[in-house]
Amino acid sequence: MTSSAWKEQYETEKSRLLEALGKVIDGGIVESIQHIGATSVSGMQGSPCVDIGLAVWPFPLEAGPRSRLEALGYQIVDGFTESPQQRLLHRSGSFQLFILEPGVGDWYDFILISDYLRHNDKARDEVSTKKSNTTLGKSALFAGLLPEAHKWWVEHYGFSQLEVITNEWKDAPFEWYVSGGWALDLFRGQVQRVHHDVDIIVQRSAQLELQNYLTERNWKLITPFEKRLEPWPRHMRLELPRHQIHAHRDDTFIDILLTDMEDVWRYRREPLILRSKEKMSLRSESGVPYLAPELVLLFKSKNTSNHERTKDQTDFEAAMPHLDAERRAWLRWALVATDSEHGWLQRL
Repeated sequence: MTSSAWKEQYETEKSRLLEALGKVIDGGIVESIQHIGATSVSGMQGSPCVDIGLAVWPFPLEAGPRSRLEALGYQIVDGFTESPQQRLLHRSGSFQLFILEPGVGDWYDFILISDYLRHNDKARDEVSTKKSNTTLGKSALFAGLLPEAHKWWVEHYGFSQLEVITNEWKDAPFEWYVSGGWALDLFRGQVQRVHHDVDIIVQRSAQLELQNYLTERNWKLITPFEKRLEPWPRHMRLELPRHQIHAHRDDTFIDILLTDMEDVWRYRREPLILRSKEKMSLRSESGVPYLAPELVLLFKSKNTSNHERTKDQTDFEAAMPHLDAERRAWLRWALVATDSEHGWLQRL
């Protein structure tokens, strides 16, 4: 079967799945759906089975969505344990459906590998040959591509994906700052690793201006609350403990954090930890505003005990040599105040 036929099969099945489950931005459970695996890559040898990745919230599947999938002909494959991250595999005739929690590493690896193979003729040919001449499982075969795929992504995209977002935000009538791993890369002036989304912080009092600005540009907005994702109604203010907004448009995702920074920046997890306005942010050579690295690392410090989020430790290792004495001192003080036994303290 040709790649165009597989794509057509995928599009037809995608419509069936979305009709049954609904998108999160419309009140359903699907945050993202992707054609993955060999059949998603033109020129690749693939089996007759089309692989589909489905990121759903809440995860794992609740009884209602599960019964709707069963009505479409899907059945759970018992004993599927290829990944340490919880994942369910379903089959239905010529389709395999991988159900994942949004944001887990497996989800992004699926997308990265497909993107890499679409752009790399040599890797595509090598994988096609190995698929024909090895007993290695598909998951192991594709996992072996990850180191080169990560390196390729950094070299191929650089800051370009961030620039697409920041160029659209440059005329926003409110304060905003790039945060997360992208902020650390802007600080270093070099892309360190793969980024799957863009984190931006916005002053909480400007949230309705933010909502209007993005809605006019066709972004769909949802907000996490009590382990669920809900559409953000127009003109409704988000009050604490809500502090996060997910913006979706096509396959682009922005994670927005509402932050108290009107007079001084306050750490949401411990409001007594402050940073002055003049110290809380920097600007890149091209004028992009971003959160100061010591503030970003303070947020990331809470995740270093999570062995599935190694990127936060990687970000610390890359940024630390570039911190001046004052930034190191502030981060050390903030860590002492929040986690006096944190492993980073010895390094600072």
